[in-house]
Amino acid sequence: MLKIVSGLMLITAFSCSTDPEPLNFGTDQCSLCKMNISDTKFGAEIVTKKGKIFKYDAVECMLNAVSMDKVPGGDIAGYYAVDASNPKQLLDAVTAVYLISEKFPSPMGADLSAFSKRTGAEEFQKQFGGELKSWSDLLVKFKVK
Repeated sequence: MLKIVSGLMLITAFSCSTDPEPLNFGTDQCSLCKMNISDTKFGAEIVTKKGKIFKYDAVECMLNAVSMDKVPGGDIAGYYAVDASNPKQLLDAVTAVYLISEKFPSPMGADLSAFSKRTGAEEFQKQFGGELKSWSDLLVKFKVK
């Protein structure tokens, strides 16, 4: 009985985390397009329920990967995006506010940036123009089921 309890404790201690991990800019590669993740204002991650992490150089790569079933939606524990107003910092992509602006281009050409607060997105919008979008808007735009 003690061996069973000890074994269960070990499994629990080493179980997979569903927390995001920091992007290693200049080193990590995009899981979809294989480009280096280098711009600290952009980037994204998907963490699966088993703790596997998929890293992307832009939110649009992450959404394209999901729409192409590269990461099945039912396996996803969390979506994360870099906060453009707070470079290198990941935020919950589902609650983020997005700006699409040609004058603030993202690495893969969708001109899409993420912000943790609407006020941050509005400040960038005043400077660069463009449209504010929600996560649900992006799911429709990128045809994610």
